[in-house]
Amino acid sequence: MFLCRRLVLTGSAYHNSFRSLSSVVKKDPSLYNLDYRPKALQARVDFLIGLGDLDTAAKHARLAGKASAGYEDLICVKHTCQAIIGALCEAKRYKDALDLFHYLYRDSKVVRFDGYFNDIIRLHLDQGRLDDALNLYDPSRANVVTESLISKGLVDAGRLAEAMYLFKSSSSTSNMHMLLFERTLLQGDVEKANEELREAMDRLKPTKYTCMTSRVCMHLLEGVLRQGDVEKANEVLGYQLGRAHVSGVGYDDVAIFRYTYMKYWFEQGKEEKAMDCYSLLELGKLKEAPAVNAILLLFLKYGKKNEAWSLLDQVLHSQEMHNMNDYTLNIMVTECFKIGRFDRAIQIFHKVKALKLKNPDVTCYRNIITRLNRQGILFEAEHLFEEMCSDRLIRPDVSTYTAMISAYLKAGRTEDACDSLTRWLMHF
Repeated sequence: MFLCRRLVLTGSAYHNSFRSLSSVVKKDPSLYNLDYRPKALQARVDFLIGLGDLDTAAKHARLAGKASAGYEDLICVKHTCQAIIGALCEAKRYKDALDLFHYLYRDSKVVRFDGYFNDIIRLHLDQGRLDDALNLYDPSRANVVTESLISKGLVDAGRLAEAMYLFKSSSSTSNMHMLLFERTLLQGDVEKANEELREAMDRLKPTKYTCMTSRVCMHLLEGVLRQGDVEKANEVLGYQLGRAHVSGVGYDDVAIFRYTYMKYWFEQGKEEKAMDCYSLLELGKLKEAPAVNAILLLFLKYGKKNEAWSLLDQVLHSQEMHNMNDYTLNIMVTECFKIGRFDRAIQIFHKVKALKLKNPDVTCYRNIITRLNRQGILFEAEHLFEEMCSDRLIRPDVSTYTAMISAYLKAGRTEDACDSLTRWLMHF
């Protein structure tokens, strides 16, 4: 309780006091006991990241290389490495992120999971270092996020032909067969090795767009359209639509392709053509949220607010339960605050929660609570905060606690700030 009193002595001193909490925590011997059990390490690193103490978090994350090889342990190590490298990149501490990445995956030999390099590839691309991103890229460890990043990077750099060649053959599968070829050859099974080699070569024949995920195809379509080659774009799209029909790929991929055309026509100032593309969509067939989210953002960007709300209403009242996610809710709640409709934001939050998202994640609560507090609507923010605290499936994170404590202090409610801080410390 003494610590709570110390941190909330005065509202004006709050932020300095809050930053000093990191120093208080660092002096706690329990955080320096070199406990490198993966679960304990994950919790400790997450906590320090939440406090904004990335230096200490990075120091502890270096213990991840000492973890055992059990499956659950590796999952914790994966989360720990992703969390701290992602946090360093978000804080624009790029050199520190690169140093830690190399230490973990090169020096400490932490197990490399699919997509382990995505944050660093994104870092290189954001810094305009496409070739560094390509040097790091390994098809055998790529996932759909990796392929999306690389394809977009190549297209944005005007290297469309390279992107088309890279992704129109099944690179990842070819790489797998090459590894099998090397392994079986070393085992002395020449006949089997030759089979794997032939399969790898077949996969590398640049004839069709067999390896494209919907996101990769979207970026390639954007690149072709930017060059004004609508005929070539239609060829790529036609092949993908045919593939979707034959292989039973979901309609959501088709929607992503349509979205790509909509985006292109909006960028060209041809609103009517963009809306013609939208009219071809069969919204009732959408089963996932990404296409819905992309179109919502596109409508809002180009002033089609009525269309955005109409789309949300259709999705909200459809029978499909997975065509809306937490990001969808955050998009529309944020839009409400942008236009000053705070009451509508609260209504949308509760309506979506009742009809689609029975258990919104912490980002949804944090988004609306933080925005309500900024507008001085403490009563509603407090109600949602208490709702979080009473829910066994979700708990406030550090940022949400910080927002509430700051709001209480701003309102002169020091005791409530102290109570919230006590609850927060007990929680973590």
